Amino acid sequence: MQQQKKTQAPAVLNRTRSLGKQAQQKPQQQQQQQQIQQQPKQGFTQMPSQKLTSIKTVDPFSDKSKQKTNSFAYVYNAGGIPCRVNHGCNTMKLQWNQGVEIGHLPYDPLMVTCFEGLIEEAHPYCFIATNAIKDMLNEQNAQEKVIPILPKLVWPLRTALSSQNDKVFMSSLEILKLLSNNIGSHLNSHLKNLLVPLSKRMDRKNQKEIIQDVLRQIQENGGPDTLKLIKAAIPTYTNM
Repeated sequence: MQQQKKTQAPAVLNRTRSLGKQAQQKPQQQQQQQQIQQQPKQGFTQMPSQKLTSIKTVDPFSDKSKQKTNSFAYVYNAGGIPCRVNHGCNTMKLQWNQGVEIGHLPYDPLMVTCFEGLIEEAHPYCFIATNAIKDMLNEQNAQEKVIPILPKLVWPLRTALSSQNDKVFMSSLEILKLLSNNIGSHLNSHLKNLLVPLSKRMDRKNQKEIIQDVLRQIQENGGPDTLKLIKAAIPTYTNM
């Protein structure tokens, strides 16, 4: 009996020691696995197609809470503007939804909303607002739809012309010229408000001549009384 106890004692002791070593090794093994996982992976860390997403673009569906409910961006994202941008190989163009006839669209509020969108700086809103207005102004019999809502168009157009963003200003200046071509002398009663932001840009050499060309077109469309209106707001204007 005493010999059996003596032989069992070392066996139990060895087993206890081995269990203790295993218990010590587990934390070490776990620590090593964590270190391996934290090591940077070699080779490709992202798919090649993910490089395309690195270009900064506007996500029209991100953080909608910051979009005002009466803004052009909000209306467009809600489906209120029946068109979209068609990205071609080299150029972009506006594509109206299937079945849409521009001549049958309600210019109020659609055109009014697009004029409010002229102030937008982010793509695609600026592109859509500008080109939708062009299409509607170039539509046959557009004049009879535009004249009644002209007071609603003037103030957002003036706001866009007052923008410090050159791209917004140049797009709005083009719209002003098209609007004058469309309604002629009907624009005269609103010229005072529209010419104020133009006068502030006449000292810019890269824009002065372009502004002069637009003013000459407005004068031609507006008739003999238009020159006095232009000169009153912009004394440096010349029609030569």
